[in-house]
Amino acid sequence: MFSSILALPAGGLAKFIWLSAAFSVFNTVQCLLAPLGMTRRIYSRQPEQVTPLTSHVFAAWTALSAVLRYQCAFNMGNELVYDMTFWSYVIAGTHFVSEIVVFKSVKFPGPVISTFCVAVTCILWMIKDRDVYIH
Repeated sequence: MFSSILALPAGGLAKFIWLSAAFSVFNTVQCLLAPLGMTRRIYSRQPEQVTPLTSHVFAAWTALSAVLRYQCAFNMGNELVYDMTFWSYVIAGTHFVSEIVVFKSVKFPGPVISTFCVAVTCILWMIKDRDVYIH
C-alpha cells in the first residue's frame, strides 16, 4: 500500500495527484487534532458553524479522498479509480464554489484558494490526459 513515489507512472499528473493525496492526509490530521483551527479559517465568513463534529466529518471525507487519490496516482490506467478520483475533485470543487457563491461561508480569495486551484487543475488535467492513461 505504501509504494514509493518513484514507482509512480510517467508524467506529471500522477505525481500531482499523489501530492494532492499527501496534502489531504495533512488536512485530515489537522481536522482531527485541531478541529477548530484551519477549518474555521477556511469557513471564515461563518466560523460559528464550524464545530468539532463538522471538522471530524470533513476529516472523514478528506481521508477517503486521500485514499482514492493515492490509489489513482499508482493505478492511472484503472478506469474506475481514475473516474472516481476525477469525480472526487469535481465534488470538492463544487462544494467550495457553493460555499463561496451560495452559502457565502468562504471568502474568495482566501485560504480556500489552494484547494480550489488543485481541484480545478486536476479536473482539467485529468480530462486532457484521460486518453493517455485509459485505453
